[in-house]
Amino acid sequence: MNRLILSIYLLFMFISCEKEPEKVGMLEFDIESNQFSFEGYAYRYNDFVNDKGIGYDWHVFNLGQNALYIQVYDSTFTKLVFPYPAFLAKYTYELPGGQSKTYQSTGGQFRLLGPKEGDATGDFHFKMKNILDPTDSILIENGYFRIWLQKYDRKFY
Repeated sequence: MNRLILSIYLLFMFISCEKEPEKVGMLEFDIESNQFSFEGYAYRYNDFVNDKGIGYDWHVFNLGQNALYIQVYDSTFTKLVFPYPAFLAKYTYELPGGQSKTYQSTGGQFRLLGPKEGDATGDFHFKMKNILDPTDSILIENGYFRIWLQKYDRKFY
């Protein structure tokens, strides 16, 4: 009887210790001497044409007054480093009065470091130019993300 109780107790302890991986959403980067940290989102679409896989479409972004959006397409299914122009990055921030400035990448690199328990992790740095004023530019440096990765299939015919 004691063995049965001990076995049930150990089983209960084992089950109670198992946890679902923590879902994180960290997106961080620097602009000049300002550090930004946001809740981020990561999506990976597995694209199919006529039931044949053609590539991964990665999206990493945050929402809000300071919004960074990164998109990269990998037709090899294995690529980890994407030098410019293999990615698209946009940074938008709202100015007082409802106006906004939008910058688009003109250089840099986006790198996937590999998933970690369902997360997408990576780093990046970009040179960005204002889409309305090419004399206005910024550098996004020390970019890092670790975000719970949401995976979807897209089928095209």
